[in-house]
Amino acid sequence: MIVPPCPFEHTATSLDDIRELLKHMGADMAMLKFLPKNANDKNQVYWLREIGPLPTHFALKFSERGISTSKDRVNPGDSITEAVFEDFQWLERDGEKVPVKNAKVIIYPQYPETRLSGFATTKNTMPRMLSATFTKANPHAIRLMVLGRIPGGACVGVMFIDLSQSVVDEINALPGVEGSRTCKLLIISQDHSKRLFGRLREVVDQPHRGCRLDVQGNTIPFTGTQVCGYTLEQQFGITPNADMDGDFHGIELKVHTARKVTLCTTEPDFGMYAENFESFMTTYGYESAPGEWRVTGLHRANAPCAKSGLTLRVREFRTVDPHNPKSDWIRNEQGERESFAYDPKTSLTAKINAVEVVLQDDAGKVAAGWSLGRLMNNWGAKHNEVVYISANKEDNTNVIDAEMGFKYEITFSPKIIWCRETSAERLLEAICVGTIFLDPAPKFLANDRSKNKRRCQWRVNDIYKSASSLYENVIFRDLSDQHSYTLAPAP
Repeated sequence: MIVPPCPFEHTATSLDDIRELLKHMGADMAMLKFLPKNANDKNQVYWLREIGPLPTHFALKFSERGISTSKDRVNPGDSITEAVFEDFQWLERDGEKVPVKNAKVIIYPQYPETRLSGFATTKNTMPRMLSATFTKANPHAIRLMVLGRIPGGACVGVMFIDLSQSVVDEINALPGVEGSRTCKLLIISQDHSKRLFGRLREVVDQPHRGCRLDVQGNTIPFTGTQVCGYTLEQQFGITPNADMDGDFHGIELKVHTARKVTLCTTEPDFGMYAENFESFMTTYGYESAPGEWRVTGLHRANAPCAKSGLTLRVREFRTVDPHNPKSDWIRNEQGERESFAYDPKTSLTAKINAVEVVLQDDAGKVAAGWSLGRLMNNWGAKHNEVVYISANKEDNTNVIDAEMGFKYEITFSPKIIWCRETSAERLLEAICVGTIFLDPAPKFLANDRSKNKRRCQWRVNDIYKSASSLYENVIFRDLSDQHSYTLAPAP
């Protein structure tokens, strides 16, 4: 078949051609799928049955609950039906990457399945092979869609056409993405981890002045609580930031001074906390000083916290018929939607609009709530590869440095934890069993609201013991041994 030239249409003579192209683009893995004739911009592109692999590898922005104006929403979390790629670009044959305006994943829990949509670029162009006009005129065309993951979660899309049968056979022989028969997984070696470990070897086991980089890249003293993390970032030339990308080619560097580690600080997106912070603080908090309110205490799932009187719960709502999208929610005798304890054995995609984490009081009122979308926005591509690094902070004994403002001296241990492959399911289950707990530290000052602080700390007591439940692959590594890649028991 002869197809007129199109900037987005690529060809390849072997799987190696595809791999080398993606490697040149900086991708470290890719999902590949041959598209059926009905997959186009009008019908959407069916990608996978389960949503899990997509937010694991790509940075997606899920719809969140938001502040509710209704006391009894029809569907809890009903807005969580799609997720937008934070960075999706189509690759042209000349190597130019053209940003896409609104590439997204559409989630259909009633089937369940996930589809891709929104293929138009910022130039109002798109791969012609994805148009309904093309698929109608060329129903038997071999079309390969490739989503390449750039470390940190960006996606580069590549469309291939006119592939030979030998290339088709090579692709079909690849392993499926989490068991899928049609969506294939291609791993592309970039050696980012190897380069990271080499760089870390130059940093560990020696003292460093407590510091950070300013916006101009200058090293300046730093004495705050984040001094260890900022000092490591300074060694890597990283300016302090709070974006969703990893610190080193998509690998998150997590510095800790104790076994208890804060994994993230995800704030609620519904409940009293989100709707009226003052009411939340004065209702469930205590006065630490006149006019100053705090909420503290360890909140583990299903165990009331003595300090706040609140109980952390992971719950889900069910419908009378889960296969019928118009089916009503199960309700109690008072007509209220009935919730159930989260069931990790059932498909998360099938109930993605009906799972949430809440802090409840004894009357069942939601003091604070986290929709699944809010949780997934803060636990995904950024946490999929993390290196936990232990640090020791001491007073700086160098008089000259101390006079310059470098109050602390930081030393990083060569013994690290290298963690890969997490998921929303692992996060939820870890909360359910108490491995992850909520340790809030918000503050409300009635007379000086500028000093109000919102801080929800999601923590584990011992990262050395907890890592294996949070990640699929965990390696305890001593950087002083250049060959220590094997799995070792927790110290």
